[in-house]
Amino acid sequence: MKGILHLLVIFLGLAGILTGAESAFPDKPIRVIVPFSAGGGSDTFVRLIQKAVEEEALLPQPLVVINVPGAGGTIGSRKLKDEEPDGYTIMCLHEAILTAKYAGNADYGPEAFEAIAGTGEIGILLAAAEDSPYENLRHLMNTAAERPYEIVFATNIGAPSHYVGLLLEGAKEGARFRYTQSGGGAKRFHAIHGGHSDVSVFSLSEFNQFKSAGIQAMALCTKERHPNWPDMPTATEQGFDVVRANTHFWWAPKGTPSDHIEVIANALQKAMNSPSVQARLKEMHTDPTFLTGAELKASLAEREKQIAGVDKRESIQLPNFPMLSLGVVIVFALIVAWQSRRSSSSTKEAGEAASYPTHPGIAIASLGITAIYIWIMQKGWLSFPYATLLYIFGLGMLLTRWDRKKLPVTAAVAAVMAFGLYYSFTRIFVIDLP
Repeated sequence: MKGILHLLVIFLGLAGILTGAESAFPDKPIRVIVPFSAGGGSDTFVRLIQKAVEEEALLPQPLVVINVPGAGGTIGSRKLKDEEPDGYTIMCLHEAILTAKYAGNADYGPEAFEAIAGTGEIGILLAAAEDSPYENLRHLMNTAAERPYEIVFATNIGAPSHYVGLLLEGAKEGARFRYTQSGGGAKRFHAIHGGHSDVSVFSLSEFNQFKSAGIQAMALCTKERHPNWPDMPTATEQGFDVVRANTHFWWAPKGTPSDHIEVIANALQKAMNSPSVQARLKEMHTDPTFLTGAELKASLAEREKQIAGVDKRESIQLPNFPMLSLGVVIVFALIVAWQSRRSSSSTKEAGEAASYPTHPGIAIASLGITAIYIWIMQKGWLSFPYATLLYIFGLGMLLTRWDRKKLPVTAAVAAVMAFGLYYSFTRIFVIDLP
């Protein structure tokens, strides 16, 4: 009995030590996904916050910026959606999280995440080349109505800049732009400066950066004129009720503990209030807005309502070339396999050694498996380790000619390689994978 009591005391003591040893959040670096390339507006803003958090010790662990560009922010947002909801991976993404959903670029929106905070509101404007034939926004929109699809509008299809164009079309009966996919602000500027496009949308910070290189503002999409550009009229003043502004929203995976979200939100608020950030935001022409809690939810709900109500206009549906290519590969692989089986049967009947599957058959089947693997990864149906596990296992079984005796070894090798690579890339080299 004494021995049992001693063991019980020891067990309870260890449990107490372990419970007490549980460290407060965060006890390791927090990764911040920026779903755009380094050097852009979102990246610059996040790194400004990152620097303030580090310099003022607002968190016991640093913020680590991970750039995951592509598809107007949807590659990065999909990556966050699949992360563990522990607060150690978050994302900063503006209204593109809404526009991507309603443009059909993503099948999810804010409801797939936990909103942490809204930080900094960025005014936007419509701009054209300095030598543009359009005198003002009225002239531009009248021309767009008189000669639809003639004015080329540089944008990032499905992004907030695209929706500004759609809102302007909705404000003028018959007006239609011809949208061209150009990408981020710098690429849109080069499209205008190079004469490939007529107009586009820029943030105030971007406009301030590019204006000396040869662009002019046609209309602010803000409620009132900006104090730094008092002579620049708003779209509303010119008869078009288009008011848009972008906010840097911070997100965590769905199910992230509320206390972890609160810790991050408090750090972001302190960073926004720091003198260094306030001064830099003024230079960037960004209002030091900070939203959280009920105010944040209300703002997101209002923005979603506005974006959902935009007439998105039916676009021309191009053939799904990846699916067509995959289908062709599969058909050819089946044909080769069928021919190889016939060849094997003929060989057996002739009393010769069978050689099925033939090397060309293996090569084409391997190509088919690889195409399926890439397609699954592109669609985001499986995360990297599980898709890679199935790919290596399928390829291994093909190369061993579906030898059942080698199935356990092939499965083990596939698991070790898939999860080993995932761990090495994400934890050791800090490379983000789909």
